[in-house]
Amino acid sequence: MFKRITFLLVIIFSIFEASAFAQNYVGGLRNVKGSGAVLRNGDQITARDGVRIHKGDKIITGKNGAMGIIFTDNTRISLGPDSEIIINDYIFNPEQGKFAFLTDMVQGTASYLSGAIGKFSPTSVKFKTPTATVGIRGTFFLVEVESK
Repeated sequence: MFKRITFLLVIIFSIFEASAFAQNYVGGLRNVKGSGAVLRNGDQITARDGVRIHKGDKIITGKNGAMGIIFTDNTRISLGPDSEIIINDYIFNPEQGKFAFLTDMVQGTASYLSGAIGKFSPTSVKFKTPTATVGIRGTFFLVEVESK
């Protein structure tokens, strides 16, 4: 009986922790080449395949760096060398009809391929640059922002 209760408690706490963690998780890194990092709450995480991305993260690539970000709605962003992007807002909750995708491209190059948010709620997707904010109405675009 004690083992069964302990087992059930472990399962319940695991589910609670997984759901709390999942609320912050918005995507992950793929095809990381060269140098790069994720800046989160004052910490620097070395970029590598599988690193999870959270709302508020700044993702940077070095002079020899490139990487992809795949979001939970299947949106894909590819970053070239010397790039910086901030994930300002991301909500993908189709059950409640809530969607948001707001990034801030600080510098570098990026390609964007829309996922479910762009299909369900195109007006919810915004891609900011230092000189303009792009509202996404298509499915694919490229952007280059000059270095600071």
